[in-house]
Amino acid sequence: MSAKFSVALFLVVIVLVQYTEAASKKCTWHGTAPTCWPSCPSDKFAIKENNCGKAKIACCVLGKKKLCCPKTLQGQITPEMAEAMAD
Repeated sequence: MSAKFSVALFLVVIVLVQYTEAASKKCTWHGTAPTCWPSCPSDKFAIKENNCGKAKIACCVLGKKKLCCPKTLQGQITPEMAEAMAD
């Protein structure tokens, strides 16, 4: 990997992190244990699902919690980024 490519990639990552850092704070987990069949609000989309969400204590026995992010971020944020910055 060339040095120029590495620097360019680093700068792109920095810009993406700065852009998504503020916007993805609006990502939130939905679903209440022990039965979780949540829907995302109409202005958000589900980017990730799992049994526990952010709270690893209150996990779903049935269904899954959903990580919902603003539709304006669709295609611009990864599930990992959304989860790391979710409220």
